Amino acid sequence: MDSRSSDDRQGTWFRTQRFFSEGSRWYFSTRENTIEGPFVSRHDAEQELMIYLRNIKERANFGL
Repeated sequence: MDSRSSDDRQGTWFRTQRFFSEGSRWYFSTRENTIEGPFVSRHDAEQELMIYLRNIKERANFGL
């Protein structure tokens, strides 16, 4: 599993489903313990996750 430099290297890791739906709305969960959404479709949630991850990486590159 990929990890960030700030992640604890020891411990037990549990794989969970990142995407889930409630009714007809889709969401994704993050390592930062947030739930993002709702989105109209799983595809939309997947696209937004890619944007979310890109933004996290950009902020890290700027030291934020």
